[in-house]
Amino acid sequence: MKRTVHFSKTNILYSPLPWSPSPGVCTSSLPPSPSAAAQPLLSDSSSATATPSPILDEHTGRDFPSPAPVVYSLWGPSGASFVSPRKGHIPVQGRTQIHSLLAFTPSRPPTVDYDLSHPLRTIAPQLTPSFFNPATYPSLPALTVLCRNLTWPITVFPSQLTGFVSVLDVFMSVHTSLRIAARRVEYNTLPSGDVRRGVDNAYFRRCELLADEEERTMEALQGVKRVDFLGGKTRFLGLSGPVEGAHVWELNVS
Repeated sequence: MKRTVHFSKTNILYSPLPWSPSPGVCTSSLPPSPSAAAQPLLSDSSSATATPSPILDEHTGRDFPSPAPVVYSLWGPSGASFVSPRKGHIPVQGRTQIHSLLAFTPSRPPTVDYDLSHPLRTIAPQLTPSFFNPATYPSLPALTVLCRNLTWPITVFPSQLTGFVSVLDVFMSVHTSLRIAARRVEYNTLPSGDVRRGVDNAYFRRCELLADEEERTMEALQGVKRVDFLGGKTRFLGLSGPVEGAHVWELNVS
């Protein structure tokens, strides 16, 4: 029996924010992910309401560096409590630093074990007060996350009235953005062959992994999602950078 990918009849898109990438990076207006503030904590919702807007119709490759991040952690040796950035020991470096929970560390497994195709609640057993620490030092009011496998940047905003993006905000926004339904026109611009087959297989595998038949059918009817454009490379490896200023980081997956 031939399997066919489906596409949602309702496209969930978000208004783009101004973005000025470096040369070699696509310069079209691209939609960021929704603000994490609009999402319930650790919500697994696959839909949201927003004003539709045009998005990129051509998939172009990026060629930006992946510098190793300078890592910081606000946890003291005892790991007993939240430490304020002003009181905690922060190594002095010449560029923005990423929290150790988010850092890309090629020489060892990521600190947070998370499959981006799974519900966000699966990281709940790993939650500690550190997830509410700033994602970067110095802290920032917004971050942009890029991924070589995607043409959409992911914009991360604070979910709390802290004024800074937290570690958990990054996971929430990445998860929410990857659950947005892909449009057929975006799928049609994928190169034929291995790339398109990789997206197809990721879509089928994501649906088939659901044990409940009704849930599996509903997920299939929701169609291809942005997470499927990762082609099955859904293991979170961390962020590297910054790649285009202090607020832009690269998402690494495998």
